[in-house]
Amino acid sequence: MGTGITRILTAVVGIPIIVLFTYLGGVWFWVLVALISILAQLELYELQRKAGWNPLVGIGVLLGLAILLRDFVEWSESAVLILLFVLLISLLQTGPLQKPLHRIAGTLMGVVYPVWLLSFLAVIRSGLEPALSSRDAFGTTMTLIVLIWVADTAAYYTGKSLGRHHLAPTISPKKTWEGSIGGVLGAFLAAAAVKLFVLEFLGWLDVGALALIGGAWSQVGDLVESTFKRAAGVKDSASILPGHGGILDRFDSLIVAAPLYYLYLSYVMGLL
Repeated sequence: MGTGITRILTAVVGIPIIVLFTYLGGVWFWVLVALISILAQLELYELQRKAGWNPLVGIGVLLGLAILLRDFVEWSESAVLILLFVLLISLLQTGPLQKPLHRIAGTLMGVVYPVWLLSFLAVIRSGLEPALSSRDAFGTTMTLIVLIWVADTAAYYTGKSLGRHHLAPTISPKKTWEGSIGGVLGAFLAAAAVKLFVLEFLGWLDVGALALIGGAWSQVGDLVESTFKRAAGVKDSASILPGHGGILDRFDSLIVAAPLYYLYLSYVMGLL
């Protein structure tokens, strides 16, 4: 079976699951975000190991879960503090040859990226309900995901057909400025369609801002993950998603876009 067909079949299975769990919201959406976050965290730790680091995976995963639980469990903040103390104490057992600075930096990096950053997506979905109807809360959350999907597809085909100037040749040689611009334009058209047909309360300033978040800033996430893979000497972060690679490969853009989307919805639109 060709790679293209495999990618399409994975998308056919995965996209309805994401849409369904986003629509259900509540604990269902939290489970989806938590699963994606922890799997991505494990992939990042594996990339670190391939790069010669040795993160404390168990403590990192527990820290990640404690952060994800902050909207559901009152003592999650206390759990984070306790686990941080455990992390520091565990370093006392680490000799110089085990690179203690790498261990603590790598462990905490796996907590911040991807878990903490991606957790803002769950905060957005649950936080929108008081300000918006259930339909609009679902639509507003899905908007970011759709914009990233559209931008990624538009960037790929624009770059493939028109790409001439490399965007970041030392990080991702196949990416071009033409593809990047195509991705932003695709996101803008998608955001305009959302305003006209789904979320009529959006202003045109919002359309432009969301296009930049989902179409431009999201591409930074892709480049960031590419630097991790290059450091580890691998093409994909994993092979869990046939035709797409790993969880990090598929959700790298969403990881960095979710917190900026949260800030815009909260401080500019006043919805959170």
